[in-house]
Amino acid sequence: MPGGGAGARRRGRPRKDEPALTERVVLDAGVRLLARDGLDAVTMRGLAAELGVRAASLYRYVRNKDELLDALADEQFAGIDLTRYVQDDWRAALTAMATALRRHLLARRDAARLIAGRFTTGPHSLRNIEALLTVLRGAGLSDHDAAFAAYTCVTSLFGFVAAEQNRLSAEVAAGMAPREYLDRLAGRLRAMPADRYPNVVALAGELTAPDLAARFDFAMARLLAGIDALVAAGEPR
Repeated sequence: MPGGGAGARRRGRPRKDEPALTERVVLDAGVRLLARDGLDAVTMRGLAAELGVRAASLYRYVRNKDELLDALADEQFAGIDLTRYVQDDWRAALTAMATALRRHLLARRDAARLIAGRFTTGPHSLRNIEALLTVLRGAGLSDHDAAFAAYTCVTSLFGFVAAEQNRLSAEVAAGMAPREYLDRLAGRLRAMPADRYPNVVALAGELTAPDLAARFDFAMARLLAGIDALVAAGEPR
């Protein structure tokens, strides 16, 4: 798996009564565990239990939990190829990339939370970051601005999706429908002391509006406007 060394992975040897393992088998088990039980369940012990082996047997294939998470982060990109969206119209390209990636991540439990903040060198991750950089450099951005804009794009998207996938509150975690919670929340916000929280009270309805797609479109429009300003400035750094 990415980031490991052959010597580091030979600490554990499977017992004769344990299932045969390969890197692919270990990674697939990690993907299953993440999808079924969520990111918090992805530990070396949890993975060993999923495979029916001792945790020590895993060290032949992955050195530790962080290396496992790196590999799983790259695997989240296996089913999406952003190179298909590369085109001369950089605004259309970035919009198509972000829309496709948001849809892809929303279909995978805790994917955005797993990926956020990780810069891995797995083949799937590199393929997609290469596509993003191709579009940004093709738009005319300097190397500095292209690199920084790419970081802004991905962190903004991962943060947005992570927020979408997170539970809104303890009430929602306990089973309340998100729409019911937001309706009740709007009522509570409107009932706040207007002298202390005038803006919260005034915007209670907008703050709790359910249209995440519209919020995503708003965020994308602002992001594109910022990149457009850099392109127009044309100042190398």
